[in-house]
Amino acid sequence: MTPANPKTLRAPVERGMVPAKIGSQTMTLATANAYAASLASTLMVAIIVFRAGDGTMSVMPATEYDGDDDTIVAELDPFA
Repeated sequence: MTPANPKTLRAPVERGMVPAKIGSQTMTLATANAYAASLASTLMVAIIVFRAGDGTMSVMPATEYDGDDDTIVAELDPFA
């Protein structure tokens, strides 16, 4: 026998849209470096760690980065 209103772990959804989270979690330098190392070894491409304008750390492939060189904190090359 199942209950009429089974308990769910999901948040309520209104009109088919998932509500956006307020705020974002920041990535520490240690987390960014670990994430970059994982990406570099998985994708076998050079990955950079950079500081965004709001001070948060971020990671992306070096070939896609077109920002200021002064914001780059680290570069991980899987072939070096």
